Amino acid sequence: MTELSLQPLLLLHVPPCHEVDPQALADLLELVSEGYGASVLVNPRTSSEVMPPPLLLGRWGDRDPGDILLELQPTINRVFFNLDWLAGVS
Repeated sequence: MTELSLQPLLLLHVPPCHEVDPQALADLLELVSEGYGASVLVNPRTSSEVMPPPLLLGRWGDRDPGDILLELQPTINRVFFNLDWLAGVS
């Protein structure tokens, strides 16, 4: 049986009550594409359940997936935002 080689994919779920920052998403896409040859899939969630963590699918090379996620986390954090802070502004 031959081994199936899958292109690396970063799967993200939009947190409840959050929006996607297009520029931050473009930065993340560039980072994972140039650094890992990977793509990003953003799942626009419609429920307010607990958000699953980012998920690495496919082959990401010989590096530990936890190390890759630690490296990507600051950029991932910038992708999502909410405007809850506006509720306190009068």
